[in-house]
Amino acid sequence: MEEVRFDRMVPAQVVARRKACNLAYLPVGSLEWHGPHMPYGTDYMTVEHISIEAARRFGGIAFPPIFYGDVRYILQECRLEWRQSYIKEMEVPEAYASAFPLQNNDGSYGYQCPTQPDDGTPAPEPLGFSLEEQKKFFVHLIAKTLLEVHLYGFRNIVLMPGHGPNPGFCRQAEEVYRQNVARRTAFGPPARTMTFFYIECAKESEPLLKNHWIHADRWEGSVVMACQPGTVHLEYLPNDRHTLVPAYLGHPYLTEKDGYNPEYKNIWYSFDALDPRNGTSAEYGKAQVEYVLGRFGQIVAEFMKGG
Repeated sequence: MEEVRFDRMVPAQVVARRKACNLAYLPVGSLEWHGPHMPYGTDYMTVEHISIEAARRFGGIAFPPIFYGDVRYILQECRLEWRQSYIKEMEVPEAYASAFPLQNNDGSYGYQCPTQPDDGTPAPEPLGFSLEEQKKFFVHLIAKTLLEVHLYGFRNIVLMPGHGPNPGFCRQAEEVYRQNVARRTAFGPPARTMTFFYIECAKESEPLLKNHWIHADRWEGSVVMACQPGTVHLEYLPNDRHTLVPAYLGHPYLTEKDGYNPEYKNIWYSFDALDPRNGTSAEYGKAQVEYVLGRFGQIVAEFMKGG
């Protein structure tokens, strides 16, 4: 099978494929806790697989994924109930999470992670710990990677976010990239870019995904099984059906302490149907991935008409 992964190719291979189809795929994921049964790399491994398959079927080259630097609400998981379970599973000090609290200064719960005062030795080159600084870092990381792909000679680039919040960051990065290409005339015009979020296509094949955001559920677990066999471990799921699966859903749909939120009782059936204990399988995952690839092929064809 012809190699399509940029990091495993030599220059002659890159040039040949680029001449045949000047298109690069850039997966953008994260390292995120997905409960006891799914890998930390879930959100990049899925889009990495889809990008490689897309390159094989539709032309172009798949670049290595970006997965460090994702906005993790400052180094720890971003939902209160997730943090509580994550700390226990990972056996890390609670102080790590308390350094980036999910409580606002008035005691209310939120995602702003108010910056805490430094109480140690000053850093000559301090890293940005505020939420805004973290977002800016991630957008710039993506934008600089786009410029790197550009400088390898690619004129069409598809960004492929695999983590829910990342499509917005990818689109911001597209604009930052374009602004910075204009700084140097030697770079020539910017490449044409597009952000493709595969879960939007998946909602067509699995309507339950339209009811709420997904995380560590039957659909996502099945897709990872199909994309990266051997990385999902259903044996670590709780057998007691009264026990909620850690990392499945989260606020506002449920809390691990209180269970499903009564305000969403009209879609509790969807919560149950997507419980990872209800039919997570590679076969189901393969069907979902094939649907996404079929739709993606149509989108790529339209995109390349302008290239």
